[in-house]
Amino acid sequence: MKQVVEVSLDDLGHILIPTALQRRLGLSPGMTLVVETEEKDGVRLSVQSPPVLVDKEGILVVRAKPMGDLTDVTRRERDHQTLDPQQRAGL
Repeated sequence: MKQVVEVSLDDLGHILIPTALQRRLGLSPGMTLVVETEEKDGVRLSVQSPPVLVDKEGILVVRAKPMGDLTDVTRRERDHQTLDPQQRAGL
């Protein structure tokens, strides 16, 4: 069910979310919210889930959702590492 809620910015530019909505969404101070811009001047506000540490045979591994597109991230990083320092500085 889609719900539209009006929020405002205070004098410091902080987003003010109504208390009832904070409770319903389980929001608490210190949580991180992510603002994503969408086409046609729209924005999407979502709660960033905290990373979870998982013990994998004695090694702690972070389980978290990526905030961006990870397609070809390994290839891009390898390409970046093969550049000489002057080329890297220009990026």
